[in-house]
This record gives sequence, C-alpha cells and structure tokens, in this order.
Amino acid sequence: MRVYILIFFSLILFFFIYQNNKQPQVRLNSPIDRILHPTDTRLRYRIAEVDPRFGINHEKAIQLSQEAAAIWTTGTGKEFFVYDPKAKLTIHFHYDERQQETTTRLAHENNIKNDQAYWDAKNQEVNALRNEIDRNDALLNAKKVEYDMQLQHYNEQVAMVNQNGGAPASQREIFAQQRQFLEQKMNALKFEIDEYNQKIAQLNMQVGELNNLNKNISTSIQHFNLSFQPHLFDKGNFDGRNINIFEFQSEDDLRLTLAHELGHALGLKHNDDPRALMHPMMKDQDQTNFRLLPADLALLRNR
Repeated sequence: MRVYILIFFSLILFFFIYQNNKQPQVRLNSPIDRILHPTDTRLRYRIAEVDPRFGINHEKAIQLSQEAAAIWTTGTGKEFFVYDPKAKLTIHFHYDERQQETTTRLAHENNIKNDQAYWDAKNQEVNALRNEIDRNDALLNAKKVEYDMQLQHYNEQVAMVNQNGGAPASQREIFAQQRQFLEQKMNALKFEIDEYNQKIAQLNMQVGELNNLNKNISTSIQHFNLSFQPHLFDKGNFDGRNINIFEFQSEDDLRLTLAHELGHALGLKHNDDPRALMHPMMKDQDQTNFRLLPADLALLRNR
C-alpha cells in the first residue's frame, strides 16, 4: 500500500515538474486546481480587496481585469487567463499616497482645463465684440464724413445767400428745414458715437478680465508644475505571488496596467518599445484601442 501511495505522489510530483517547465505560469495556480484541471494551463486569478477610495467597486474591477485578460487572448488567439473567485493569484488594490497624488493632480488639471475653456469662450466674445466695433468704426467714419460734407454745403449756401442780401421768406423756410435735418442727423450721430464709446469701454473691461484670467491660469500652471514634479513610481507590480495596484488615472489606464501585470505573472519581462504593453512606462500606448505589438508577442515566444 505504501508503495502505491509513493508512486501516486511521485506521479503528481513529476506532473507538477513537467507543468512548471512547459507552462511556468501554472505555478501560481493552487495544487488542487492543477490536479482537478490537469490539462487547463490557464492562469487563474481573482480580485481581492478594492479600496473604495479608488472610485470603482469590486464588480467593476472584475470587469476591467477580464478586459485586460482579453487583450492577451485577442492578440494571440489563445486564452491565458481565467477569472476564478477561489484562485490563488489575487489582485489587490492598495490606496496610498500615489493615488492620492494622482487624484489631486487630476483635479488640478481639470480645473486648469476648465479655466482655459472659459478663457477660450471669453476670448471669442472679445474678438466678436472687437470685430463689431471695427465695423461700427468704419460706418461711423463714413457717416461723419457724409454729415461734414452736408454741413459744409449748407454753410456755403447760407454764406452765399447772406452775401447777396439775404434769402427770401420761401428760401429761409427751406434753410430752416435743412438745418433741422442736420441737427437731427447730428443728434443721431452723437447717439451712435455714445453707443460706440460704451462698446469700447465694455471691450476694455472684458480685455482686462481676460488678461487677469490669463494671469490666473499662468499662476495655476506654475503652481501645478511646482507641486507635481515629474517622477517615476509604480502603478502596480507583480511580487511573485500577487498583483498589486497602487495608482491609475482612468479605467483605460487601469485596464492596461492590469494587462501589464498579468504579463509579468506569465513570466514576461519588460521590452523597449514605448508603445508596447510590456514597456515599463504606461505613457505612449493607445489606451482606448490597445492591441499587442510585435515586441509583446516576441516576449511570449521567448519566455
């Protein structure tokens, strides 16, 4: 009986050694899983705790992890991972100063973007008002030239009549009508000039507000650059037993970070392509529509 037990455990040990050599990722599966699913070489994982301060719940974390695993499936046509609530490999979301800094930085960035959007809208208003003033200026100049010519013509007629001994009663009535017309035209011109000057004052006030807003934005940017100096820190890591997530900026960013760490769980190292999934920096990748690149596939072939 002891011989059979020894043979049985020897076979299991041989099986584990063979699997470890052929599919090293299965080391992260529990022995029971490996015995119950001897031909299933997929890496089993699960989501452990998710700190609510990250702003996502447990179900959302599971969904994003499955989407991260699907990146590998889509890029290779092979399923490397399967979500298992009882898996040995766990993904932990640790909220610390890294995510705090990211949350604060994103809030500042959003405030600056809102201020810049408001500045753009106000700048469009100022430009529209400036264009309107330019048009009014041209119209007022034309009207003023026309009025001056009419006034000059009227004065010349009056002077000529006075040199000839004065105008008869019928002509004086015509001159009176002309004078009344010119006075009305002058009053209308003054009214338009007053409106024009009010618009100029309004423009100057808006330009002043725009300049103050621009100064405030510049100050905010300077404060942002001083407060958030560029530096490197891990968004996540694979410590040989667990995947730990420390920081992400968006769901797209988290999805790629999870896929990256799952790659490490497969035994992959980093590559030098800044657009690849297994590059050490999550910066230049197409986060929305990511596909595995040749550099990532090369790591799989050579692992």
